[in-house]
Amino acid sequence: MRSFVVKLLAFCLALVPIGASAQTAPAPAPATIHLGVITVEAAAEAFYAVDMGFFKKQGLDVDLQIMQNGAAIAAAVMGGSLDAGFADTVSISNAHVRGLPLVYLAPALLNSYAAPTLAIMVNGSGPIHDAKDLNGKTIAVNGINNITMLPVEAWIDRNGGDSKTVKWIEVPIFQENDAVSSGKVDAAVTGEPFVTFGTDKGLRALYMDKNAIAPRYVLSGFFTTKDWTAKNPVLAAKFIAAIKETAQWANANPAAAGVILAKYTKLPQAVVDRIKHGQFAETLLVSDYQPVIDVAAKYGVLPKPFPASEYFYR
Repeated sequence: MRSFVVKLLAFCLALVPIGASAQTAPAPAPATIHLGVITVEAAAEAFYAVDMGFFKKQGLDVDLQIMQNGAAIAAAVMGGSLDAGFADTVSISNAHVRGLPLVYLAPALLNSYAAPTLAIMVNGSGPIHDAKDLNGKTIAVNGINNITMLPVEAWIDRNGGDSKTVKWIEVPIFQENDAVSSGKVDAAVTGEPFVTFGTDKGLRALYMDKNAIAPRYVLSGFFTTKDWTAKNPVLAAKFIAAIKETAQWANANPAAAGVILAKYTKLPQAVVDRIKHGQFAETLLVSDYQPVIDVAAKYGVLPKPFPASEYFYR
């Protein structure tokens, strides 16, 4: 009798699949990251990663917080209401030299001679055709001494002009083209989709495709605080991996990316299909950031240069 019971138990145990307890255990909940972004192509990796599932693949539930500008995002990250955010290279460089503990996790949009993302808009029938023609002119930028103004200064000075003769005025980006058309300013610095909007209205785009800051440089990236990375190294690594995969996908699939970009920016799909798209950097490289830091120091935007690696998270 005892032998029969032992055999019966062994038979029943054999029917239980190996690892059954692991199969029935609930999957770990995705880790939430609150991420501050603005609705421009430069920050679009965040939108692509959400819609294409790259964050989810890494076990991340990324809560996108749409904000007005990088300054507001940086304040929220420093205050702790956001875990990470998106901001331009000049802003984070300024924060770094002033001792704020911000670090870049991943790069975003590249500007390059091959795929320029910024242009100087001028009157299509006017006399401005190259850098030296901007001497003594009034140029509109959306922020004094920011990432849109610095490349123009460098381009003018390295191509036969003198940026010290230029008068710079701050104009909201959505009003810049009208300022040129009306003659309020001689030129304006902008990116897409405003380059396309401007050319549709008869303006001419001058691309800084030689002798500007560098053959390629990063305009912006995704950042957080040193404290957050110290407490969340695994989440930081997962976020970096997701953004890298997103960059590779977006660079290889511009048409599909354009559909998602139109969704988040609320631009007509026909407009998104026509704009000049940039490329996304895939990893943090000193060579992509150092030229911006050095030029910012040269023109007095930063008190001094520093090695770009100082504000990279490794």
